[in-house]
Amino acid sequence: MTVKSVPEFLVDATNVYRTKGYIVKQQITLHDSELGSYLLSRDTYYRCTDKRDREFEEAFAYRININGKRMPTSMHIRKYID
Repeated sequence: MTVKSVPEFLVDATNVYRTKGYIVKQQITLHDSELGSYLLSRDTYYRCTDKRDREFEEAFAYRININGKRMPTSMHIRKYID
């Protein structure tokens, strides 16, 4: 029996969606301070590869819109992974 590993773009993700060239993992957190509250999204952009696309399609086969969409936030930070 083989154990499948979880794709990195799913680990600790709040939301995952796919664009033309990237699979994007959003990690959304609520920040609250004396200045007010806001949502922050730490975005990781994984370049689409055949393997990542297969993993994405397997993980989200149940979606009506398989590519999903971005959850809006007040601020975002992004990094890119080849």
